[in-house]
Amino acid sequence: MTIDGPIRQNYIGLMSPSSLTVEDILGPGGLLARSLNGFEFRPSQLQMALQIQASIQKEIPAVIEAGTGTGKTFGYLVPIILSGKKAVISTGTKNLQEQIYFKDLPLLEKAVRFKVDALLMKGRKNYLCLHKYHQYAARPTFFETEPPDFMKQLDDWVKSTASGDRLELTWLADDDPVWDLLSSTSEQCMGPNCMFQEDCFLNRLRSRAVRSRIIIVNHHLFFADLKVKKSGFGEIIPRSQVVLFDEAHTVEEIGTAYLGESFSTGQVMDLAGDLEKMTNGLPKTVRAGLKKDLKQVRAATEQLKAIFENRETKGRLDQKTLSILRDGPVREVARGLRKIRETAGQDETPLPDHSDPGGTAAGAELHLLAARAEELGYLLDRVLHKEGVNWLNWYEMRKKVLLLHASPLDISEAMTDLLYQKVRTVAFTSATLSTNGNFDYIRSRLNLPGESLEGNYPSHFDFKTRTLMYIPKDLPGPADTDFGSEIARRIADIVTRTKGRALVLFTSYRNLNLVWHMLKDQVPYTIHRQGDAPRSVLLDNFREDVHSILLGTASFWQGVDVPGESLSCLIVDKLPFDSPGDPLVAARIDAIREQGGNPFMEYQLPSAIIVLKQGLGRLIRKSSDRGILSILDKRILNTRYGRIFLNSLPEMPVTHALSDISRFFQGTERSD
Repeated sequence: MTIDGPIRQNYIGLMSPSSLTVEDILGPGGLLARSLNGFEFRPSQLQMALQIQASIQKEIPAVIEAGTGTGKTFGYLVPIILSGKKAVISTGTKNLQEQIYFKDLPLLEKAVRFKVDALLMKGRKNYLCLHKYHQYAARPTFFETEPPDFMKQLDDWVKSTASGDRLELTWLADDDPVWDLLSSTSEQCMGPNCMFQEDCFLNRLRSRAVRSRIIIVNHHLFFADLKVKKSGFGEIIPRSQVVLFDEAHTVEEIGTAYLGESFSTGQVMDLAGDLEKMTNGLPKTVRAGLKKDLKQVRAATEQLKAIFENRETKGRLDQKTLSILRDGPVREVARGLRKIRETAGQDETPLPDHSDPGGTAAGAELHLLAARAEELGYLLDRVLHKEGVNWLNWYEMRKKVLLLHASPLDISEAMTDLLYQKVRTVAFTSATLSTNGNFDYIRSRLNLPGESLEGNYPSHFDFKTRTLMYIPKDLPGPADTDFGSEIARRIADIVTRTKGRALVLFTSYRNLNLVWHMLKDQVPYTIHRQGDAPRSVLLDNFREDVHSILLGTASFWQGVDVPGESLSCLIVDKLPFDSPGDPLVAARIDAIREQGGNPFMEYQLPSAIIVLKQGLGRLIRKSSDRGILSILDKRILNTRYGRIFLNSLPEMPVTHALSDISRFFQGTERSD
């Protein structure tokens, strides 16, 4: 049985890694140049690959910035493959994972003429759970809202799939909630009690991973697994000699989320709903007891949420609030969870329908629910426990769900203990890791050892002739009450000159919606607004409608790849400083200040520079691209730190006159 697409086993064929060098593959006239139409030799790509090779050979960490167009994927794949060492490549997104596995590796294999033993590995929610599939297939009413041929298509796929990967279901919409019924979370997995354990797609994937040379994961899975490794059991990703992080600018954010603890009232309500379904087959007295427990835990959960109804959507949990929570509704939630665990988890609890062959599985599910209740009780205790000065207890409200968190203010200690001391070589790469020409910021946030290798390889794109930066001097500052309305009018002026073809990036939904309302009746172009459709749909529509405009916030500042005419103008409303109202940001600022540091220069400014570089990187995606970069925040011109922003960007001409935008496009249209 194959796993996760085409198997790449062992190094076989006409060539072998031991007979090749990095230069043989990536150099001028090398294997890639000879085998791939349109391949362009890039000195920066070769230099990057040699730096990665040195990092692996010397077993020294490396941090490398490779600008857009460098070809960094080949830049690290080649030395990793030639090293012959077991490696994990971790990406920021599933899209890049799939690009590496399904596009880049096959191209490389074609060039070098040997197979690369690689495996694509994603989080468990991406794979079909056979237990849940058979459970719901027996109750077709669950799929009444799906098309008439849904079950047949699903059945045919289950019989033929080698991987169980949701990616193969091209006919299932990205946002179709039915997949949540068919995939499994860790708390729902029945483990050794599952009757489908032998055929489980995840078990087979893990077995394959142990034997694979290169494993391609994403940061979410990597840090979830790193936390499991810390506990000493249950790891998913096997140990390796090399770990390389691509899109490494997101490592701290994702690592912070996974190395802390989180409790959600949604998890409690989901548990209650799942347990309620299980009570139907229980004896009357047991059922009555469980229903009473469920009623108690639901009521206490609602009381817990009510405490935060009139507060900000995010905030710190100070000692006074923690005491109120522990002595009030949290005590009742914990008590209800404990009762559920005691009742559902007892071996003598009568199981639903013992005469049914599935009775054992039903009993295992009931005990699994008891384990979930125990885990939620543990998490509730952890998120309200004061860990120390390097940790923050905080909350956030998302729609009708309350989340309580205990998060590390920095992950430097964990990176050293769990990664640098365990793995021989750790390397970080991204198009945006340096600020003001150095790596001081990323080094400090990730606690990179002093001897770490560095490499900064700028994009070879010709920004001096292919781009123009427009920064107006006459707009009010972001703190001015008229800023939103003024930038709306200026954006209308800009997109009129660029004939649409614009991505507009905002630092807040407030400005996005204000501009959308003012713009939608003023310009003769379709305007796509974040939130009006799924992200993938908005991007597809934006690509296809060349003269349209796309308005987006945080999630559109990175991962947007729209080469060609459709994105010929990129506008940023203001410099993307993290909001000091964010509890984690505020706590990090306080921590740096208490240690005698300068939080603005050490944290806030470099963080904003990296976000801005990510945003501006959306414009030029290939050598033939051209366009306008516009920053509507005059602080980049009239503050001392504004010069640091400009020094961190590619060198390009700057104008303050709208008329130059029209002239720029007239000139490039003639030259093209």
